[in-house]
Amino acid sequence: MKYDRHQRSPFSRDDEPELNISPLIDVAFLLLIYFLVTTTLIKQEADLSMTLPGVSQVQSQPVTVDQMMIEIDATGVILVNREPVDTDPANHHAPVLTDRLVRYAAAARIAQSEALVVVKCDGRVPEQRFIDVLNACAKANIKNVSISP
Repeated sequence: MKYDRHQRSPFSRDDEPELNISPLIDVAFLLLIYFLVTTTLIKQEADLSMTLPGVSQVQSQPVTVDQMMIEIDATGVILVNREPVDTDPANHHAPVLTDRLVRYAAAARIAQSEALVVVKCDGRVPEQRFIDVLNACAKANIKNVSISP
């Protein structure tokens, strides 16, 4: 059977195939509802129009107090960090040094660190002057005393 050009095509307007899109619309609405329900919403603050930061744990480094360097020169003069404080070797109480050490120990306690004193003594100094420095450290309740050559 031959078809003529003027004959009707097998798909005429009456028999044209149709696409039913109602199930497609149903699937689109179901996906839309699924994504709306599963999405987490960011809560805004009720009274403020900004998001406040959360709490975080921060580890701070402890504050350290520098060590105090005490030198006793050959004449018996006591120097704290190269500054002369007690120049009279006959005064065994060393009041200026004791006051400095008490303030240093208090600062170390406030900073919650250990007070450290380094004593550098000249070889020609009488032993009593070295003992005077150690007594001043004891009055200030400083237990960490090092001796440097």
